[in-house]
Amino acid sequence: MLIDDVNADVLREPQSDFLAQTVNADVSYLLHKNSDILSRSHINEIHPEIHVKYSSVNILCGKQGKGKTLTIMKELIKLSRVPNNIHMVIYVSKDGRIDNTYEALKELITIPVKFVSTDDVEEFLQTTYYYKLVYDKVKQEKWENRLAAKQLDEIFGSLMVEDFERDSLQTLILFDDAAFSQLLSKRDSTIVSMAHEARHYKFIFCFCVQGIKDIPLPLKEQTTTFFLYSGFMNQKLPTIYAQSGIKCIEYHEFKRLYNQLDEHDYLVVDCANGDFEVVDGQLTAR
Repeated sequence: MLIDDVNADVLREPQSDFLAQTVNADVSYLLHKNSDILSRSHINEIHPEIHVKYSSVNILCGKQGKGKTLTIMKELIKLSRVPNNIHMVIYVSKDGRIDNTYEALKELITIPVKFVSTDDVEEFLQTTYYYKLVYDKVKQEKWENRLAAKQLDEIFGSLMVEDFERDSLQTLILFDDAAFSQLLSKRDSTIVSMAHEARHYKFIFCFCVQGIKDIPLPLKEQTTTFFLYSGFMNQKLPTIYAQSGIKCIEYHEFKRLYNQLDEHDYLVVDCANGDFEVVDGQLTAR
């Protein structure tokens, strides 16, 4: 028997799985060992009482005046009171002006907020991502004490941070009502592409829309959390239910529950498992 025939017979025996088993064992060990590194880009919970997650896509769907922006402001206030890796909020509006709701509540928000116009947002996000890569490289190579003051000022100024204390940086991007329809609907949208890779960029996207049809299908497919506000007519509910991600109840139950919501109440849907909770949108006790 030729030696090649012997080797072929050996490879056909059960012990031929040895290579795969050892590779699996080594990969499993290193994944566990470096779980802290991997978790930096995962869609992870920040805090049990905070609905937005790291590296996520969040849709807030409700008519004008239902409190979508206020919901995000309250999330930012909660984030300001717990440890987290969010270094900056990028507030995207049509002309880049400071929002009145933020202006009224800014003393409760300690996370830096940068207002950017829709014309400038794509370039601004690319620049932010570039400096986040620089930040990560400095951390990885331990160059913190080797950079000149001018270099530090450039990095810190672009990322709105004061040091290299955080292991990883997450950026929250908020698009307000009617500010981004063209950005999302145009072919090869940079914003939609980034949303598809939110984990890669370590971006937290929050899109405020006034109707379910305002959300492009590619974005719906990436949604992590869906906020649904009261006030839609019954004719709209079948479409909303079908595209909301709710799986834990049937449509007739959803319709009954939805029509019982008070004016500023809203549903928060976890699109990963189809569960939801009803949130009392009132600022004072009923």
